[in-house]
Amino acid sequence: MKRRLSLLSAAILPLFAASSIAYAEDGDLETIEVTGDFKRESIQTLSASASLFSDHEINQRGAKFLDEMLASAANVNFTSGASRGRFVQIRGVGLRSQFVDPINPSVGLVIDGINYSGLGGSSLLFDIDQVEIYRGPQGTRFGADALAGMIQMESATPTLDPSVKIQLGAGNYNSYEAGVAAGTGITDDTAVRASIYQRESDGYVENRYLGKDTQQQDELVSRFKLHSQLTEHLRTELNVHYIDINNGYDAFTLDNSRYSVADEPGQDNQESIAVGLANIYTGFDFFDVSLNLSGIDSELLYSFDEDWVCNDEAQPELCAAGLHEWGYSSTDTYFRDRQDQAAELQFSGKSGEWVAGIYYQGREVDLERQYTWLAQPFASNYETSNIAAYGQLATPIGPKTTLITGLRVEQYQGDYIDNNGFIEETDDVMVGGKLALEYQVIDRTMIYTSITRGYKAGGINSEALAKAKDEGLNLDADFFANHTSFAPEYLWSGEFGVKGSSLDDKFVLRLAAFYMYREDMQLKSWQVEGQKFTGYIDNASSGENYGLEIEGSFQATDNLLLTGSAGYLHTEINDFVAQSGLDQDGRDQAQAPKYQYAFTARYNFTPALYASIGVEGKDDYYFSDSHNSKATSSNLVNASFGYESDNWSINAWARNLFDEDVPTRGFEFGNDPLDGYTTHTYTQLGEPMVAGVTFIYEL
Repeated sequence: MKRRLSLLSAAILPLFAASSIAYAEDGDLETIEVTGDFKRESIQTLSASASLFSDHEINQRGAKFLDEMLASAANVNFTSGASRGRFVQIRGVGLRSQFVDPINPSVGLVIDGINYSGLGGSSLLFDIDQVEIYRGPQGTRFGADALAGMIQMESATPTLDPSVKIQLGAGNYNSYEAGVAAGTGITDDTAVRASIYQRESDGYVENRYLGKDTQQQDELVSRFKLHSQLTEHLRTELNVHYIDINNGYDAFTLDNSRYSVADEPGQDNQESIAVGLANIYTGFDFFDVSLNLSGIDSELLYSFDEDWVCNDEAQPELCAAGLHEWGYSSTDTYFRDRQDQAAELQFSGKSGEWVAGIYYQGREVDLERQYTWLAQPFASNYETSNIAAYGQLATPIGPKTTLITGLRVEQYQGDYIDNNGFIEETDDVMVGGKLALEYQVIDRTMIYTSITRGYKAGGINSEALAKAKDEGLNLDADFFANHTSFAPEYLWSGEFGVKGSSLDDKFVLRLAAFYMYREDMQLKSWQVEGQKFTGYIDNASSGENYGLEIEGSFQATDNLLLTGSAGYLHTEINDFVAQSGLDQDGRDQAQAPKYQYAFTARYNFTPALYASIGVEGKDDYYFSDSHNSKATSSNLVNASFGYESDNWSINAWARNLFDEDVPTRGFEFGNDPLDGYTTHTYTQLGEPMVAGVTFIYEL
């Protein structure tokens, strides 16, 4: 395989260049910059596999939320299990859900420098300038929240010149959106920008028992930015966010359709207030220093109807499945109050050749679970704190070669207590880092190779604690007594990449080949007893993930632009047996389709009038590591048609044009009393065909 990669890179090197370029709305070239290696640089010179989406690409797709963009990135997948696809997997690594147990994210999420990891419902896209997706462990830069990679979103920057953005839209399923953003300079050295955006939709599930739509979406985001050059050398940047999500959650049915008969459908709500303050001082001769402070206060509600049906003798046609002989009708509700604080002191060289810093993050989560089968509500408190020191150095070792060395050491502590009387502690010291070589073959071609190590903290299995206590001294209790906690996971990744463009700047390509080894891999498992479920996280011996990623664009003619991505992924679980006795040794990991692709063609009929059509797809993949049910492969068509002037645009768009049913979450168990609770695969369906029109005015 290494020999083939070498031959491939040698064959395509003459076509590449190292400048970071993409095609702007008017067909001219523009530079794309990211901050993946502590400094602002072209995506074409970054020694890592990354994808970037501009606000123009977001608007052309009609995307309002992050999960509506992810299919365009190679080897990136997501699961729902909620009103939105807020659990992301990169290269087959990532969370799929959260119920009782405290969890640590595998994919980091940063918005305007504020760490939203684990709060995927925050990912509304209005007034976002660009979305950056970094694949592979971010062991030096981001630590414990970015084992698999990181997603960074940056909203529009305030400018001294007055600016206004108005966005209005409407679509099927009674959806509409309205947003306004405005900014200006308030002094010669200070600029502000504020935005507010509201979106509503009936959602994609009709509840026939209640006679209304119960997967509705009601989402609001507001952001405020202030940038001020206080003195010649001191700059401050303030970010304030308010997010209010009030979505329904009624996704699963006994016939895997979009027609529910649940009598107590759930909710998926989030209310967050976040503040970030960055201070940058550049007055020292040899280095700059920055102090970044942030905090988030979030109230979360997640609930669902566990039996998915109604229990009403007056409506036997709808509720026959709900007339359980022994009264099985239950709901599960989770109230979480989460508070995050973070502080980072960072020193960096004047030309960006080195960086060093210390980082602190504290997180406290109060949980109350109200569940039909519990005698009283379950309550827990989980406090974590992590302190890290890190550094990275770029050392020229030749006229065209640079060596990058990075190291991060992090101590992660957790304190857990619940109303069952359990008090548990975790204390882990974890080490991550990066070693990379960057080689500038010619002015327009760059290759790199890297070894990175990421990590993810261990934690507590609170359900296993309760199970060990409640079940006495039987075999299940003994099993769960040995699974009350789980160890950290480490991920080693080796990567080789080529980046560049053709001599005439019409062809841009990024290619990466990677191999990842997962040590003490954390896997979610379940014990199922009738209609009662006990979840826990266990450590498998190891796992292997390897594959390829290709992304690029080609200006075929003056009017035709082709863009695309493709990913190949092979994964494997080593030495893992689920509590049910299912041996998963050698099986593919969950949420890891072997291939993904996305290709789009945009044609400009005139400088202002355009049309685009795109296809995207993925292979089938396992829903979970604890059972063998699969999501089917999918191939979807998207389209848009629009007009763009200097100050305004109108875009008619459609996703999943042929209305394919695409599952985004799946479970395997029995939940239907009419067939004796025979085991079936139950799935949550993603977007059907959605279409709309979006109008944007910018000045």
